[in-house]
Amino acid sequence: MRFRLFTVLCLFSVLALSTSALAQMTGGKNKELKVGSVAPAISAEWVKGSFDPSLETPYIVEFWATWCAPCKKSIPHLTHLQREYELDGIQVIGISIDEEQEKVEPFVQKQGRKMDYTVGIDNNNASKRAWMEAANRKGIPVAFIVDHKGVIQFIGHPMDDKFENILKKVMTGRYDQTKQNQAKDSIDAAKKFRSLSSWSEAARAYENAIAIDQIIFADLYLELFEMYLVNKGDAFSAYALAQKIISERGSEDPELLTWLAKKIASDPDITKSNRKMDVAMQAATAALSFTERKDDPKYLSTIAMVHYNNDDLEQAIQWQRRAYQAARSKKKQSYKITLDRYRTQMSHASTSQ
Repeated sequence: MRFRLFTVLCLFSVLALSTSALAQMTGGKNKELKVGSVAPAISAEWVKGSFDPSLETPYIVEFWATWCAPCKKSIPHLTHLQREYELDGIQVIGISIDEEQEKVEPFVQKQGRKMDYTVGIDNNNASKRAWMEAANRKGIPVAFIVDHKGVIQFIGHPMDDKFENILKKVMTGRYDQTKQNQAKDSIDAAKKFRSLSSWSEAARAYENAIAIDQIIFADLYLELFEMYLVNKGDAFSAYALAQKIISERGSEDPELLTWLAKKIASDPDITKSNRKMDVAMQAATAALSFTERKDDPKYLSTIAMVHYNNDDLEQAIQWQRRAYQAARSKKKQSYKITLDRYRTQMSHASTSQ
């Protein structure tokens, strides 16, 4: 009798464990949704636009309702973000959880271009359960930022200051909260050892953090470069690192080379004797050669900036003009301001002569 009871208990335990494991694998009720989780599917009836989950681009999912006053305040903000990052492929999606679903479509139509993003009505609360309830969120509006890999990077109020800051980083492909957490101890150690002038230990800590993800922690290359050049006064090691970045990281991360070029050419903490403008130009031109879009204004203006800081105003103006002409209409003004500054400097230089 004892043996039979023991057998039954064992079978019950195995069954319970199997059920729990199955629930976790299939996304059952036991699965918690949090930053770092893979985004679940969206089930909705679309009333404006539609969502394409096959696109490998970041997207925002916001849960709202027509009766929710704070939700109405976030509508212009979401519209602004849709327009700001539209050419970068972002999809902004508003999912209504209204019980009176017949009110949603007239509300959206009345908003017109003020609500200029994709809107859907939750399908029998399926999306609410998969997103809000799984994330233990009861209030609205609540927004989720999903990166290009389909991983959630933010859960919270769309008007939170962190929301737009994180979105900006996600859009560059340089943000992953899980990896940020993994690298935190190494980054903290690097800063601590650097403050103590323990250069080798600091360098090792920086390298450990960078090794977690060379794209996400690319900015640490510049901190390491600065440590060698500015803090330690070791120009040889600093520029050896710069050459390594250009040769080994340029093809995969040309934007990093623009950062390096700008740092060498314009960082006020770098003394004139340690400012190697030839290396800055090497980094800037290599960045343009590696990028897919050869008329990308970001890369053209970097070359212009290096020329400007090297007192070659004529070349600076030529390259900045190209950047201005290639820029998207929404971005042209910032390039025009820099171009005008270069021209004014050229005019003053001509007058003084």
